[in-house]
Amino acid sequence: MSWLIFLTIKILMINTYNLFAVPVMHGKLPLQPILHKKILSFVDNNYTESDLRSNRNGFQFHKDFEGKKEMDEMINQMMLKTVNSHISWSWLNVLGNNSYNNPHSHPTLHSNFSGVFYLSNENNDIIFTKDGETFSFQPKIFDFLIFPYSLVHYVLPEKRKEKRICYAFNLKSLEDKNRV
Repeated sequence: MSWLIFLTIKILMINTYNLFAVPVMHGKLPLQPILHKKILSFVDNNYTESDLRSNRNGFQFHKDFEGKKEMDEMINQMMLKTVNSHISWSWLNVLGNNSYNNPHSHPTLHSNFSGVFYLSNENNDIIFTKDGETFSFQPKIFDFLIFPYSLVHYVLPEKRKEKRICYAFNLKSLEDKNRV
């Protein structure tokens, strides 16, 4: 089976959960091994603990890196078909031992959705919260989640040997792109 056919079959298997009457989409997006290795290598060679935005004692990288363009193109193809949106901003978010993400949302101009694509095997829960209620989801490698940009989410600290690596992004509607 060719990669494109496999990708097309996998894209059709998207689950939607209505958390707190808020849709959160979950699916699986296989990643070409060579691209995955590029990104893992970049993380291994550049990881330095710091506090940046919501990330505590972990690593975030918002600039270009080897593989970023390919990741954006792959995710954009899927997002155009599923939510009529494209990436407006994307970054790597890496958690090491006992690092975490504070509760946060992604309020940005013209974003409709935010998302996260998991690139590691060992991922502790992402927790969503609204009006005092919480829902947790434990992602696996190559899982993606798409949710409204305003939905508060966080990751608790956890003892881990392996890094928790994900690719986070904000999505802008194509309708917004065409407005003057």
